[in-house]
Amino acid sequence: MSEPGAQLDLNPVLDELIDWRFKSFPALAEPVPIRSVPSQAWNVLAGDFVLPSLVLKERPLQHNIELMAQYCRDRGVSLAPHAKTPVAPQLARLQLAAGAWGLTVATTHQARVFRSLGASRLLLANEIADRASVAWMAAELSRDPDFELFCLVDSIAGAALLDAHLRDVGFRGRVPVLIELGVAGGRCGCRTPDDALQLARALTTLPRLELAGVETYENMFPAASQDQTVERVDDLLDAVRTLVAELDEQGAFADRSEVLVTAGGSIWFDRVVARLAGDWHLTRPVRTVLRSGSYVTHDAAQYEELSPLAGRAACGEDRLAQALELWGVVLSRPEAELAILNFGKRDAAHDRGFPLPFTARTAAGELALSADTYEILSLNDQHARLRVPSASTLRPGDLVGCHISHPCTSFDNWRLIPLVDDQYNVLDAIRSYL
Repeated sequence: MSEPGAQLDLNPVLDELIDWRFKSFPALAEPVPIRSVPSQAWNVLAGDFVLPSLVLKERPLQHNIELMAQYCRDRGVSLAPHAKTPVAPQLARLQLAAGAWGLTVATTHQARVFRSLGASRLLLANEIADRASVAWMAAELSRDPDFELFCLVDSIAGAALLDAHLRDVGFRGRVPVLIELGVAGGRCGCRTPDDALQLARALTTLPRLELAGVETYENMFPAASQDQTVERVDDLLDAVRTLVAELDEQGAFADRSEVLVTAGGSIWFDRVVARLAGDWHLTRPVRTVLRSGSYVTHDAAQYEELSPLAGRAACGEDRLAQALELWGVVLSRPEAELAILNFGKRDAAHDRGFPLPFTARTAAGELALSADTYEILSLNDQHARLRVPSASTLRPGDLVGCHISHPCTSFDNWRLIPLVDDQYNVLDAIRSYL
C-alpha cells in the first residue's frame, strides 16, 4: 500500500467556490475557488472580512503537527489523528505528510469524506450497526483491495449483526475489527475482560469478521483528582495489555501480520505510551496507535491545563500552541462594566466554557485583556456579554480576540476558516465538512 499521505486528493476541496454560503468571508462580486485564496491579499482584521470570524493561525498549527509527530516517533508509537475534530482534509493531509499512520474517524459520514478524497487507511473508532453504513464499507473494501478500514465490536450481538449485514450485501472478504474494552458508566465497550474474551471466541464463528486487535478510550472516567484519574486510566490500560496477551496466547491473532492496540485521546496519551508501548513479547508484533486529534489546534482551557504537551509538560519541554482564535467586534457598552460583542452560541464553542478574551484592537492601539478583569459571562445566539472594568476604554467598533475553550466544537459552526499568519494576512482557507 502506498503512503497514506500520498492518497489524499485535495482538488475537489480547492475547486469549491467561496460565496455567500461561507460566513465571514468577503462579499464578492463573483465567487472565487478556494485555491485562489492565497492570491487575494485579504486580511481578516483590516476590514476585508465580516466579523465575527474564527481564524486558524498557521505558525501554531504547523508547530503542533510537527511536535506531535516527533513525540510519536521518539516513543515508537503510531499516530492516527482523530479527524473528527475539524473534518478538514487539508489539515489531515498535513498530518499524514508529517508521518501519521492513518486517520481516525467516528462516523460513516466522516469516513466517506476522507475516503472520497483517497484516504487509504481509516480507523473507524465506533461500532457500526446500520445496514447502509455496512453497505458503503463493503462496497469500498470490495472496490479497492488496498483500502484498509478497521471498526469496533463490543458484543456478540453487535458482531453477529455486522456479519449478517455484510452477508446480506454480498461481501466476500473479511473486515478487520477491534474489540473495544470500555468502563462502567462509559459509552460502548465490553465492561469486563471476560466479556471481551467471550466475544473473541464468538468472532471465530463469524466468517466475514477478523480480529485485528483491541481498542479503548481512556478519558471516560468521572471527574476526580488528577492522581485518581491517572490511576484509573493506568488500570484500564493495564487491563488492555493483559487482554491482548491472553488473546494472543489463545491464537486469536493467528491470521494477522501485526496486532493493533489503540487508545489515546488528547489528554492522557502519555499514559497510553507508558502502558501500551514498548516490548510485548507476543507471537506477532504489536502496533500501538494513538488517536489524539485536538492537539492539532489545541485550546486555552482543558487541553491547555491537562495535555502532557501543555499543562502537564515537564519544565522546559516544548508545548502545544493555541492555533484557533475567535474575533468579534464591540457592539455596545450599555453598562459601565459590560460590553456586548457580536458573536454567540452560533459562532463559539461553549460546551466546555466560553471563549477567553486575550487582546483587543482599539483606536488607540492594541490592548492586552487580563483574564482577571475581562470575562465572557454568557452567550446568546448572536451576542456575548463581556465583563469589563468600569475604566476600560473598549468602545463600539473595537475588535476583541478570544482564545477558544474546545477545538472539537469550535469547528461546528464554521465551514470555511481563514488560515492566517501572525499579522492576520490570509494565506489559505480551510474547508470543514462537519
